[in-house]
Amino acid sequence: MSRSKRRRRHRRTPPRGRRRVTVGDEGPLAASSGETFEVDNMPSVPFEFAEPQLEEETDGTAQEVGTATGGSEPQAGRWAEPEDRGVPPTPSSEDLLYRAAQQAAAQGQAARAKGIYRELLHHYPRNIRARSHLAILLDRAGQHDEALEELSECITQDPDNTEILVSRGTMLGSLGRYVEAEDDLHRALRLESSNADAHFNLGVVIARKGLWKEAVPFLRRTLELDSSRAVAYFYLGEALNHVDDLDGALHCFQRAVELRPNDSRALYGLGIVLDRMNRPDEAAQMYRRSRELTGQ
Repeated sequence: MSRSKRRRRHRRTPPRGRRRVTVGDEGPLAASSGETFEVDNMPSVPFEFAEPQLEEETDGTAQEVGTATGGSEPQAGRWAEPEDRGVPPTPSSEDLLYRAAQQAAAQGQAARAKGIYRELLHHYPRNIRARSHLAILLDRAGQHDEALEELSECITQDPDNTEILVSRGTMLGSLGRYVEAEDDLHRALRLESSNADAHFNLGVVIARKGLWKEAVPFLRRTLELDSSRAVAYFYLGEALNHVDDLDGALHCFQRAVELRPNDSRALYGLGIVLDRMNRPDEAAQMYRRSRELTGQ
């Protein structure tokens, strides 16, 4: 599953002495003992959003992955079966609407895409995939309540759909509704214990509450399931720094930088840990690289 990430901002390297420390929009890194660190208002955390994906059929037509539909309605992304097997298959109206909405969204025509998805759902209300895509577009447009309503309707139709549970939990977490977010994400993990997105987003939600130690196991498990996820190394590094596991934090930030060399947040976090380990020259180098990447 691809993931749409929320925007982040970066701050300049703090001056020597009294410092303000934040890394991107993910919250402050822990202060080293003996130093005074100040933290501005806690910024929002960017959450991973597990968007649906399409896979290509051998004939080049898009096929839906895991679409849940009900009754005798044809599934979006699949060809309607012709009664005469000798006649080439034709796409259903549901399929045509779905692909038109996807094309509009891909071309940046969000309003048109939302209109097509709504038209599709008017005729095929049990097309969960279309409804989840509509929810994503609504969330991106700032229509969070409507987006949550659409995802809740998906869950009403398919209570054990882990992908939708992760998406709703992620959205609730990004809105600061942590208790509800944790409920959805824990439920997703009960249904699918190896869901990396659920582990990751649950770790981020718990970290966002300042419960760094409790967040560590979920972030570690994320990396056991997907060791290529640079952002998970970043968050685990931040959490380990907060619980004073400097060696662990150093390793995580280093891995994040290896996987994503131009990630200014990871470079800045690496600088913070090196500062705490009394390696100021190396820390200064990381701060400088971070500033260069953000144009500061």
